[in-house]
Formats: sequence, structure tokens, C-alpha cells
Amino acid sequence: MSETPAADGNEAIWVLGECLVDDFGDFQRLGGAPFNVASHLWALGQTAYFISRVGRDGPAAQIRAQLQRWPGAEAWLQEDDTLPTGRVLVHRLGTGMHRFEILPHQAYDAIATDEALQAKAAESSFLLYHGSLALREEGPSRATWHFLATRAQGRFVDINLRDGCWQAPFLAKLLQGALVLKCNDEELRILQREFALGEGAVEHILATLRQHFDVGEIIVTCGPDGALHWDGVSLTRALAPATAVVDTVGAGDAFSAAWLHARRCGATVAQALRLANGLAARVCALDGALPEDPHDFYREFIAEMGEAVRGG
Repeated sequence: MSETPAADGNEAIWVLGECLVDDFGDFQRLGGAPFNVASHLWALGQTAYFISRVGRDGPAAQIRAQLQRWPGAEAWLQEDDTLPTGRVLVHRLGTGMHRFEILPHQAYDAIATDEALQAKAAESSFLLYHGSLALREEGPSRATWHFLATRAQGRFVDINLRDGCWQAPFLAKLLQGALVLKCNDEELRILQREFALGEGAVEHILATLRQHFDVGEIIVTCGPDGALHWDGVSLTRALAPATAVVDTVGAGDAFSAAWLHARRCGATVAQALRLANGLAARVCALDGALPEDPHDFYREFIAEMGEAVRGG
């Protein structure tokens, strides 16, 4: 059966995966989907514990300094003596779109299950958020994922199928029994092809995907066309708000964090989709994945969410 969350839904969110530098050539920005998700969750007041690994280098110092900007930030940031802090080369394609060149053998590929992490897991109740990028290589990060996945109350799986960074057999393991699976429309087509999910209406494809991997819920983001949600019974759609796109990097991460936060605050599926689309749109209007001024950036979103939840 699919994993089920703790009954009260108030367990901490453990975020496992990469933190890295997005290198645009003329400038660099800190990023990595799990790091972005954790940062949004901290800003929204959620209890989140970020688990990753960095090198002993300048980018690692930048990441540690960035963590100090987020109130309530809690992170287990391991240091690697030989591997560098993750780096991704970002090539601009125009209209806010990018091509990512993801470098191999980075520190986030070697997240270890050390004694401190084992002890914390033994005394904690948590929902595990993870993607697929930090699990691309056979080795320590996969072992740590397995350790945490077997102890989590449920898993929010946010796949990131970059070329050369995934293999179908292990991807199937990641999907199996997820509480929530999130992908974009392009990734859904990849899953459809790789796992022979059939053709036809999106409801049929999602139903087949859900049944094949025993997934609880599926969220598909569709860029400017918004997002949809499938729970095995009903399909819910929400349009994305119009926005002047500056940069799409990090929009999906904002969506994930907003969805998790909204659902934990009592939002319905339809409300959570709308709110998540809204935060993603706000990130698209930024130059980068995270705001320079967290307080001002989230104020309107928090007010909208409070109004939505109070309105029922």
C-alpha cells in the first residue's frame, strides 16, 4: 500500500538532496531544488530539516552564509574532503528558459548516513521530500535515501529528469509507494514512454501511473498552463496567473513548497494548486530562484493563503 503520513500532519519535513551553484557564466547563484524548497518552507514558517553535502570551498561558504538569512533554518550540511560543492552550468535559451549542464561527481552525490543523522532519524517523525538528481549515482546518497525512506511517514517525490542523470530501474524504485509524486508535463511524457503507461486522456495515463507504482497523489505542473492533480478519483486543474517572466529557474521548487505549506494549513486541493501556481509565478518574476528580501516577497502570498483557508 502507499505510504501514509502521520495522523496529525504536523511532522517535520526532511528535505534530502543537492545544494549547488548555478553558474550563468557572468554570475553565479545558489540553488538546487531541495535547497530552494527548504528555503521557501523556512520562510513560510514550516519546520524543515535540510540534508546535503558540500565541499571545502568558496561555494560551500556561500551556502552556509545563505542559511543564516532564513529564520528557522535547520540543516545537516556534511563536508567532503575531495569532492567539490555542486555546480551546474546554465545556458540561456531566451524567453526565460535555460539548458542545464549538470557536472558529474559532486559532493551532493556522497551524502552519508553518519551517526548524527541516524540518531536524529531514530527520535523524529518526518515527511521526506526528495528529488532524483542527488540520487543519480550508485553510492552514499542512494544509501542515505534508502535509510530515510524506510523511516519516513511518507515521501513527496519531486523528480528532475535531466539528461544523463537518471536510469529507469532506479527511478521506478523512487516512485514506488510515494505519498505524493510531482513532475512536469515533459517528465510525465518520459514516464509514459519509459513505463508503457499507454495513450489517451491524461486521466487514464495518471490512473495507470498511480496504480503501477502505488502512488497516493500525482501533481503535474504545466508551465504557463498551470497545474493539475490526480488522487485516483478526480482530476483538479488550476490555471497559472499571468506574469511577466524574467527567469523560470526555481519556479517548480516554489510550487512544491507552497503546495506542502498550503495543504498543511488546511487548504483544499484546488486552493493549494492555485496558491502554488501563484508562488511559482512570483518566482518567475525574479532574477533567480530565491528572493533577496524574504519578508516582503512572501507577505502577499501568506495573506492570500490565510484568506483562502478562512474562506473554506
